[in-house]
Amino acid sequence: MMKLRISPLLIAIPALFAMTACGTSTSKVGGEPRKAAPVIEYISLSPSTTEILQSAGIPLAKMLGRSSSCNWPPQISGCPIVVNGTNPDFERIASLKPQRVIVEKDLYPESTFQKLRDLGMDVFVVDADTPQKYVDVIIKLAKDAGAETNASGYIDKVYGAESVLKGSIAEGMKITVIIGDSTSGYMIQGQNTLLANFIKESPGEFVGPDSGKFEPVSIEQLIKYDPEIIITQIGDGNKMLANPQLKAVNAVANGHILEVEPDILLRNGGRVDKLLEGIGTGIGRIERKGN
Repeated sequence: MMKLRISPLLIAIPALFAMTACGTSTSKVGGEPRKAAPVIEYISLSPSTTEILQSAGIPLAKMLGRSSSCNWPPQISGCPIVVNGTNPDFERIASLKPQRVIVEKDLYPESTFQKLRDLGMDVFVVDADTPQKYVDVIIKLAKDAGAETNASGYIDKVYGAESVLKGSIAEGMKITVIIGDSTSGYMIQGQNTLLANFIKESPGEFVGPDSGKFEPVSIEQLIKYDPEIIITQIGDGNKMLANPQLKAVNAVANGHILEVEPDILLRNGGRVDKLLEGIGTGIGRIERKGN
């Protein structure tokens, strides 16, 4: 095994935002004029975007609508459901008159965004497949809401967790994310995703297809990728270890599989800090055990 290199939490990013008051201020923040009124009344069309609102300091008591899959933070349970699956109720959304509708770029087609715009909606499309884009989204939402201080605290946590991740990954270590089992088939996360890009900024190597989503992967392809660490959702790890066809994969042969709560692993939401820190801590334990 490669020697573990552990570093302390070194990240203490400077204040990202000027301190400003809520209300109708038109003072400039970050060189840009703030909207006349804080944007806090949202409709969110996916769990990830709901979580991002919370991390950006948006008061979720002001959220006007959500998807049927939104389940975190718990206090949103009483918020009206305006989306079942990926089928928005456009009439209901229009009747609620939100200040803004927040949507994920890769979850809905452009026709959905245009339909919302045709209804007079302010549509905020989240494109957060890199660490910088993810942080930029939170900064923008926080500025518009006058919630800079809360958002800055969360971003500090993300950078701190990223430091834990980087400090736990050995040079050249091959890591990937795989979900599924031998019955349903396996899916592997693509290179152009948020978690993959966090890992690629570490000393390690993320292995997977050139894609921005999960793709089907064969046993033969998994053997060729030969990851040293597999990250998966809770319940899938033991099934991988029990599959004799995967014994030729380094991570399976050595039992180096990390299981993560599915909602945290599969959403680019408001618990990215917990995801990064959890993976970093898990890899650190594996490396210490190996040495």
